[in-house]
Amino acid sequence: MKKKFLKGLMGVALLTGMAALSGCSSNVAGAGKSTLVKVGTPFAAAHPVSVALMEVFEPEIEKRTDGKYNVEIYHSGQIGGEKQLYDFTRSGIVEAIAVGTVMWSEVPMMSTPDFPFIFRDVEHARKVYQGEVGEYIAENLESQEPLQFLSWHPNGARVFSSSKPINSIEDFKGLKLRMPNNPIHVQVAQSLGANAQIMDLGEVFTALEQNVVDGQDNPISTVRQEGWYNVQDYIYESNHMVSSIELLMSNEFWETLTEEEKEIFQKVADATSDKSWDLYQDSLEADRKFLEEQGLTYVVPTEEDREKLVQAMEPVYEVLYEKYDWAEDLIKRIQAVE
Repeated sequence: MKKKFLKGLMGVALLTGMAALSGCSSNVAGAGKSTLVKVGTPFAAAHPVSVALMEVFEPEIEKRTDGKYNVEIYHSGQIGGEKQLYDFTRSGIVEAIAVGTVMWSEVPMMSTPDFPFIFRDVEHARKVYQGEVGEYIAENLESQEPLQFLSWHPNGARVFSSSKPINSIEDFKGLKLRMPNNPIHVQVAQSLGANAQIMDLGEVFTALEQNVVDGQDNPISTVRQEGWYNVQDYIYESNHMVSSIELLMSNEFWETLTEEEKEIFQKVADATSDKSWDLYQDSLEADRKFLEEQGLTYVVPTEEDREKLVQAMEPVYEVLYEKYDWAEDLIKRIQAVE
C-alpha cells in the first residue's frame, strides 16, 4: 500500500512537470494509437548521448516498430534530475533514462567507472564498456534493480584544470581541488597531495573565479560547456577516469514488449551507443583546440609521469579491495581487454 502511494505521488509530480511537454501518454498515429516512450536525461541537448538519442534511438524505434511506439527525448533535466529520473524509471513512471552512475551507492559495482586509471585510454574504455566486461557489470545491476540495462555511453575522460601550473605529480601538493561528493574522487585528490573541496557543479565557476579553489576535475567538454576556461589557465590531461552513462529501461515497460520488439529496442540501443561514442571521440580534438585557442596551456603526462600517478593511487585501491570483494578480479579483467 505504501509503495503504491509513493509511486502515485511521484507519478503526479512527473505528470505535472511534463504537462507542457507531452500532454498525454499516447498519441494518435494514423487510425491507431502509438505508445509514448519517455526517455529522460539530465544532459544537455548538445551532449553526445542526447544527440545520439535524438538522431538514432528516437527515429529508429519509431521506424522499426512502424509507429507503434512514439519516442520522446527529454534532455537537460526537463522531467527531473539524475537521481529523480533513476527513481522514476525504477518505479515504472518513466520508460527509459540515460544517466550517470547515480546508483553506485545502491549497486556498488556501478562505482567501477570511478576507479582511477583502470583504462589505458578512451578507446580501451569503449571496448570494455561495450564488451563482455560491460555485460558482466550490466547483469550485476539487473540482478539487483527492476531495470533492463540497454547500453553504455561516454560521459568523458576526466582531466584536471587549474589556475596554477600542473606539469607533474609534485604540482598537486597543496592544490585546492573541487571534487564531487563521491568518496573515490575525494580519495584520488588526497592521494595526489591535494586538498579536496566538495561542492556541487553549479558552484564551481564562482569558486574558481574567486579563488576559493584552484582547480577541478572533469572532461574537457565540461570545461568548455561550463565556461571554466574563463577562470582556468592550465589543463593536465590525466584521463584518470573515463566516466560512463547508462541507457536503462524500466522492467515494467520492458515486459510489455514482445520478443521481437525487445530485440528491436536492444539493437537500436546498441546503435545509439556506437553513435554517442563516435560523437564523443570526434569531439575531443575540437574541444582541445578550442581550449588552447582560449589561451589554456595543455599538458599531456609522459609515460613516466602517468606511472607515478598510478602508483599514487595505491591507497585508494587498498580501500576499494577491502570494501569490495569483487573489485580486484574485475580490475584485472578490465586491464586484460586488448
